Order: sequence, then C-alpha cells, then structure tokens
Amino acid sequence: MGFVERLGEQSSLTSRQVESLASYLRVVSGELRLRDAASISSHGRSKGPSDRPVSLGSYYRTVSQARTNVKQSLVTVVVALWMGAIKVEDVRRLFELVGGGARELSDEETDRFLRVLEVLLRHVVV
Repeated sequence: MGFVERLGEQSSLTSRQVESLASYLRVVSGELRLRDAASISSHGRSKGPSDRPVSLGSYYRTVSQARTNVKQSLVTVVVALWMGAIKVEDVRRLFELVGGGARELSDEETDRFLRVLEVLLRHVVV
C-alpha cells in the first residue's frame, strides 16, 4: 500500500476518491486522457461489471465529491485556526512536513512520517 493510500485511510476521502482524484490530476497535467482515467477507476469496483470502465459521469461525480471533501477540510482548518482550537505554528509545521509531496517514500520513510504525523496531530488539536 502506497503512502497516499495509507494517509487516505485517515482522511475524509474514500479510497475510490483518492484514486479518482490522483488520476484526475494526471488528466489535468495532460499525462492521461479522461477516458483512461475513468478506466483506471473501474479496477476493484463494487457495482457493475469490473471489466467495464465506470461511466465518465460516475467518474467525474467521484472526482467532484473528492474535491468537495478537500475544500471542506481546508475550511475546517481555517475555522479551527479562527477559534483557536489549533495554532498557526503547528499547522505550518504540519504543512512543512508534507511540503515535499509527490514523491514515493520507502516503507520505512512512510512509517516514520506517519508516526511524526500522529504526534503532531495529537499536539495540534487542543
């Protein structure tokens, strides 16, 4: 299981949303066509024939749900900052920790990152 998938388990995104959002980012960058992204998202589907790609509408709905969840999560952080439930310095440290982004981590690096993240998260939320 990859780094993003392990983090995704602790987020408000479903595994399908993480997968769809990742493939959509590849579409936006021009690396992948939309139909190919929908095809990738059909692997492991629970409804309908697994050998057929999900419809573009279903794929885009999942991407849209993921984007909404990300936006709501960011607004939640802003609200918590505003209320004083979390400190700006702690959020800054958390974002610096993930700031590199978009690179594969070894299993050891992933485990270490998740341990540090857990400690930071326990400290961050009052």
